[in-house]
Amino acid sequence: MKIEDGQIYYINFKGNHGREINNIHLGVIYKLPSIKDVVLCIPLTSPKIKHFKTEEDFNNRNYKNVKHFSWQYLKQTDSIALLDQLKTISIERLLNPFEDQDKKAIKLNENTQQILKGKIKQYINLILDKKKKIP
Repeated sequence: MKIEDGQIYYINFKGNHGREINNIHLGVIYKLPSIKDVVLCIPLTSPKIKHFKTEEDFNNRNYKNVKHFSWQYLKQTDSIALLDQLKTISIERLLNPFEDQDKKAIKLNENTQQILKGKIKQYINLILDKKKKIP
């Protein structure tokens, strides 16, 4: 299976518990150095009013006005990236790549990947250094 950083896959999250994302959802994948059978995954979900500060922000998909720092709106897939559910997963959970109408696998563009990577770094720093405040 050819996996590229920033590629989007349908992923089988069945077996997760509590508020963890469950069933089949899209996710953004990043390879881990020197580990072939596990990848880093950012689960995606459909945008809902609760993800944005106002209904107008939801209707306009204003990516700058998400309600919680650990969420990020992705225009490319009209999805919310759930950074608070960032996890490593077995590649056996990957079902198939998310494709466009021409059957081409979708990969996040560089700008979107840079936004996500920046937020991931900030979020991990917040987790590890509880003294910092959420931006």
